[in-house]
Amino acid sequence: MKRFVALPIMLSAVLYAGPLTWDRLVQSAQTDPRFEAAQKRSEATSSPRNTKLWDKMELRYQLDGFSFAKHDFELRMSPKTFGEGSADRERYEANKAYERARFGVERSLLLYDRYERGVRYVMRKKINEINKQLLQVNADRIEVLHLKSGSASFNPEDLMAALEKGATLKADLLSDSTALRDAELKMKIWVPDFDGVDLDSSFLPTMDELAQNLSNGVEVNENFPLVAMARGKRDAEVAQAKQDVSKGRDYISHIGIGYSLQIESRMEKYKTLYADDVYGTGFYGPNKNDGDSTYIKEFKKKTGCTSVAGCNASADLLVPDKDNRKTADKFFVNLAFRLPFFDSGKDGDLKLQVAKLDAEGDYLADVRDINQKVARLTEEVLAMIGQWKVQKEYVQQVNASGFMEQFAINAGSDPLLLLRAKESSLESDMKAVKLEYDIFVRYLELLNYAGILAREGSVNHLREALK
Repeated sequence: MKRFVALPIMLSAVLYAGPLTWDRLVQSAQTDPRFEAAQKRSEATSSPRNTKLWDKMELRYQLDGFSFAKHDFELRMSPKTFGEGSADRERYEANKAYERARFGVERSLLLYDRYERGVRYVMRKKINEINKQLLQVNADRIEVLHLKSGSASFNPEDLMAALEKGATLKADLLSDSTALRDAELKMKIWVPDFDGVDLDSSFLPTMDELAQNLSNGVEVNENFPLVAMARGKRDAEVAQAKQDVSKGRDYISHIGIGYSLQIESRMEKYKTLYADDVYGTGFYGPNKNDGDSTYIKEFKKKTGCTSVAGCNASADLLVPDKDNRKTADKFFVNLAFRLPFFDSGKDGDLKLQVAKLDAEGDYLADVRDINQKVARLTEEVLAMIGQWKVQKEYVQQVNASGFMEQFAINAGSDPLLLLRAKESSLESDMKAVKLEYDIFVRYLELLNYAGILAREGSVNHLREALK
């Protein structure tokens, strides 16, 4: 029974570990750790922000004397400065747009690596096939030269050159196999469970399709992720400058509400004081008009003493037995205002203007750089496509049956000349393949700048690009 259970699992494992296709290679970008990190960062910055109601809030405590009889508690708040709220919202939106564009750039780079590695593998296989054919043509040349070794037209240098070329082609084949194996190992990092590589060259656009897509040029717009990143950076720097300037508009330093607490059990110690202990201090001191304060008059009236010194009784009246204040009187309000009469604020406005100009200058420089790179890549791709067409036309001409027959008649059926014609065709084909690889490398760079590779839901970015 266990064998029957294990059989579907084994079959599913075999099916899952199929050959590496373009679809699997492109989809592997979704599971890349860099993609997941960039996605989390973008989602974190896109989440709703909390509204900032104040700049700072603190709870203050004051002890009035080490008798621990009086305690003041205050909740103090520093309100936001004027213009700080709008600057915060602008910076949040700018950072949100910047991180969204940055996520697109990161995804584009991940796909660029995969497309570039896949294109390199396909082109290297083409080069490997051509090298095999060149090696066979060279082996045929060596065989013909050996047969002609006894004739008068035999040249030993031709045989030596053919042997040297054979060694070079064998070294090229070894290099091809090494490059293909390295490419497979690189792709196994992205798709570790494939069995063989099945990257079809028909997945790639033709040179005619590329030339048609690029014939009208590529217009740089704000949808390019790199342009969007530059714009987000500019807006964030301007919002940061606005925040810095708004910090100088703290006309209301703080607003506080407090509560004054008196502990009666701690205040009883004052009842042991005598009148002359506090006489001459504050409210209890003599009045400048008649020499006695209000409290002294009341003290004399209640005690019947004509003088404080003469009637040094216990000063029960100094501290009441209970805190008789009303509840409303136990609370207090604390306000602090900054007086900006001697501060015109021109320095802050000047800093803001300079920051805006600097940010705008950097943004325009980035856009200009992107424009120049896109224009240069477009021009190079179109020029290389023209060179590729020249090489392919020659290959088609040499491989045409009528051309080879006419060449054989003119050459007197000399096998060495026929082999040279075939070799020339293969060499031109080799040049065309190398040009094709250089074209795709630049084309991928162009798609990376244009943000085509950052598009989601696209199956083949190379064919759907620039449409």
